[in-house]
Amino acid sequence: MRDWVMRLIDFVAPSGSEEAVVQALLDHVREAADEIWVDALGNGIARKRGEGPHLMLAAHVDEPGVMVIDIDDRGYLRVVSVGEVHARECVGQEVRFTNGAVGLVHADPAKQGDLDFDALVVDVGARSREDAERMAPIGTAGAVHVPAATWGESVVTGRALDNRLGCAVATEVFRNLAARGLNVSVAFTAQNAVGARAAQAAAFQLEPRYALVIDGATADDVFNHQPVLSLGKGPVLKVMDRGTVVPLEGKRAVEKAADRLNLLLQYEVSREAWSDTGAIQLARAGCVAVALGYPVRRAGAFAMTADISDAERLVDLAVATVETLLG
Repeated sequence: MRDWVMRLIDFVAPSGSEEAVVQALLDHVREAADEIWVDALGNGIARKRGEGPHLMLAAHVDEPGVMVIDIDDRGYLRVVSVGEVHARECVGQEVRFTNGAVGLVHADPAKQGDLDFDALVVDVGARSREDAERMAPIGTAGAVHVPAATWGESVVTGRALDNRLGCAVATEVFRNLAARGLNVSVAFTAQNAVGARAAQAAAFQLEPRYALVIDGATADDVFNHQPVLSLGKGPVLKVMDRGTVVPLEGKRAVEKAADRLNLLLQYEVSREAWSDTGAIQLARAGCVAVALGYPVRRAGAFAMTADISDAERLVDLAVATVETLLG
């Protein structure tokens, strides 16, 4: 799984600009699916018809980033945030845009205190507005670049691990369930970082009876000596976030599956965390939607760290949960 994850985190895919990584993910599951498509909102969907109630897997593909909104006469770019991005964290950082252009972020030295994006420009080496427009036209999205690295056998650090690692999990679970002849789909959802806008549309199209949503969960094991979520301690059941509370049927199925696998299960209960689960749960007449995850240090930030072993155990847990739900 590690090589596949390293390939996925190399894609630059801020919300609304996910096409390239979506196509890579669909290519990875193409042979297991009866049909694949990309909908109007940019969700990549694969469907395998089979026996039993329809179960939907979902994992968002996007990441926070920036977008070009103006270019001055000297060729410097003005940008705004896409998702939850803090201006001060961008200063001095390299930005890679979806079209391959690369820039460096500068801050106005006259601006003091908390910076906002009005104080920033991105230098792409242009000598004029016209040069810059050819390199990074208005509307081009990008992300702060963080080189990826591996530590030991399974720990990975880099950009976009939340939720490209979840996408890798979803591909493996989908292929496993499709090979068993089950009635399953997977949605690689767009625009999560700007409010889970596309997930509900995916669920509306698919009308699942059950849904498993795969996403990162914030680990607190760096400074906390009694952490709630730790890397290397196994997968996470997301009990509550800002948009949903796990249905009891789903919670019991996850716990039963974990017991059967003799897996340690970690629990996330958060009023701050956000996922696609609530949006999927409310599509059409609703469905039993359960969020599963893997711990991530600095989830949602530019640079983050995760343990591939947690994701590998999450694959096993997700498959066993489906077996429990579908009887």
